[in-house]
Amino acid sequence: NDRLGQESEIYIYDTLSGGAGFSRRIGELGFSIFKSALDILENCPDNCDRSCYRCLRNYKNKFEHDLLDRMVGASLLRYLITGKQPVIDETRLRQSTELVYNDLVGHGLNVNTIKRDYVLSIPRFGEVIAPIFIECRDGSKVIICLHGPLTPGIPQDLVLDRMKDQYPAITVIPVDELVVRRNLPSVTSSLIEQLV
Repeated sequence: NDRLGQESEIYIYDTLSGGAGFSRRIGELGFSIFKSALDILENCPDNCDRSCYRCLRNYKNKFEHDLLDRMVGASLLRYLITGKQPVIDETRLRQSTELVYNDLVGHGLNVNTIKRDYVLSIPRFGEVIAPIFIECRDGSKVIICLHGPLTPGIPQDLVLDRMKDQYPAITVIPVDELVVRRNLPSVTSSLIEQLV
C-alpha cells in the first residue's frame, strides 16, 4: 500500500525528443538494470564521498550536483530490490559521528563529560555503546547518535532506538547523517540549544 510507504514509483524516460528507445530497453532488462545501478553506486571507481562524474554526475544534472549522494541512493535502491532496511555505511557513520563530536568539543561546551564510543551498562539493555555521550552540569545524560535520511528519527543502532522510548533516564537524540554532511553548523547549534 503506497500510503504505508510500501510502494515506489520510478520514472524512466528518454531525454531525446521523440525518444531513442532506451526507456523501453531498460524495461526489457528488468531488475538487472537496478542491480547494475546499485553496483555503480556502492563501488564507485573514484570512491567519491557523495557523487562524481563516474557514478552520478553529468553535464545535464549540473544544477543538482550538490543534492546527489550515492550512499543514500544505494541505500534506497538496496531497499527497493531486497527489502533490507536502509542503513548508513559503517565507515561513513563513524566519520559523520566524529564530525559532530569534534564540532561539539570545539565549542567548549559547559558539560561534565563528553565522550566518544562510551560504554554504558543499562538495566534491561545490557552494555550499550553511546556514539557520543554527554553528562550535563545538572546531571542529566544524553546520547547523540545518527540516523539515515531515509529512516528519520530512527537511530541506526536499534538498541538506542528502543532506549529512546523505553529508558527516560538518558535522553537519546538522533541526528540526520545527511544534514551532518551538508550543514554541520546547524546540527551543532541545534544540539547545543538542547543541551543548555
